[in-house]
Parts: sequence; structure tokens; C-alpha cells
Amino acid sequence: MGLTTGCRLAYVAGLILAVMGILGAHGGSLTQAPAVSLLKIPVAGSRRKPPVKFSHRVHEARRVACTQCHHDFQGRRNVWQEGQPVAKCQTCHGLRPEARRLDLKNAYHRQCKGCHLRLRQQGRQAGPIECQACHRPT
Repeated sequence: MGLTTGCRLAYVAGLILAVMGILGAHGGSLTQAPAVSLLKIPVAGSRRKPPVKFSHRVHEARRVACTQCHHDFQGRRNVWQEGQPVAKCQTCHGLRPEARRLDLKNAYHRQCKGCHLRLRQQGRQAGPIECQACHRPT
């Protein structure tokens, strides 16, 4: 399934902004991930949970491939490769699901909790799956 023109433009704009942000934050290195990223969903109200601190270093130490999380699907194939610019998740995943694309909350949960659950089912060491284990006040 192809992307609409508007989505392509938003995606390209997001990539450009991501590259600019990465270059500014990391002294020009595209391959060096930040030690910790703050994953948050931009919603207002009392149901808002604290953002999640995601450690790239922990995942790198456990040899999790970058392509396990970072993706750019062309059809059913992830064509994103390590070293390429990384778009923010919300570039494609909005607050509501649309056109076979998960909303941001479910995209995060499927990626993180889904991986942790699969590892546990295999009897391997895995990260947390309970809300409060990830969503902690900063």
C-alpha cells in the first residue's frame, strides 16, 4: 500500500527535521543514538501517564537490532537501515489510528510490550510489561 502525497510530504519533512535535530544534538553524527529517549504521547487530561524513559544503551547491550524498533515500511518490508535518519514515531502514528496504521499509544505498546512478552514466552530475560514499570514520574 502506498503513502498519500500528504503523508509523503509529512514524512519527508519529519525526516528533515529529525536529521537537523540529530545533527544539532549529536555534533553531526547520524549513527550515535541518544543514551536515553523520552517517549511521550501528546494528550491532555487526567488520564495522561508519565512519559517513558527508553534506554538505547540497555537495548544495545542486549544486542537488540535497531530495526526491531525503527522502521520505514514499503509494503510489508522494512527498508530502514541503521545509520539512516530516524523520524519521530508521531510523524506517521497519530493520536488516532488511520489507514491500517496504529495510533501512537498502540504503536509504542505493540513495539515495546510486544517484544518483552515474546521474550518472556521464550523464557528469556525481558523488560517490563506493567504500566507503572515504564510510566514513572520523572
